[in-house]
Amino acid sequence: MLTLDKVQPKFLETLRKQAEFTDEQLEKFLRKWSVKLLKKKELHLQVGDVCKATAYVNKGCLRRYVINEHDKEVIVNFALEDWWIGDLESFFLEQPTRFYIQALEDSELLMLSRENFMKACEEFPKYKAFHQEKMQRSHFATLKRISVTTSGTPEEKYLLLAKEQPQLFQRVPLHYIASYLGIEPESLSRLRKRLTEKA
Repeated sequence: MLTLDKVQPKFLETLRKQAEFTDEQLEKFLRKWSVKLLKKKELHLQVGDVCKATAYVNKGCLRRYVINEHDKEVIVNFALEDWWIGDLESFFLEQPTRFYIQALEDSELLMLSRENFMKACEEFPKYKAFHQEKMQRSHFATLKRISVTTSGTPEEKYLLLAKEQPQLFQRVPLHYIASYLGIEPESLSRLRKRLTEKA
């Protein structure tokens, strides 16, 4: 059973502040969750699976990616501690996902099944409001990234990622970061060198 001492403090703080949970409510809420452990390189989801739970990254680092028409992996996003990972479309519509989600490190996910999510939203209305707001923020962040990806220069893409997720550069192989930025690994190396010389 999931208990308060096994969860990232940031997660508890967010629930207390934004969903207005008391400690008693938090303990009751966490009983609805389970823990999933992933080894490095293990898949959490793959194309064709139905996403049956919303997942919070308690420990570790994961990547979400697709395989394009040229059989090349294209990374959509990364998730570190205190991030959420999954496929909301698959989760809510109960249809197969189009994504792969893979652990880049040994990782620990906190899982809330679709059934328990629905129960939690009924039991804790402020959690439902919090979740809806979180989805909106995620949507806006995705739109921002698409805007930069489609019209920004490689340097703009790199600097945005360095600002928003600086930890990635210590924890993720550079060829994955290059895939995420939509550039070749050699181009990323040259870009990093040029920016270092500028500094």
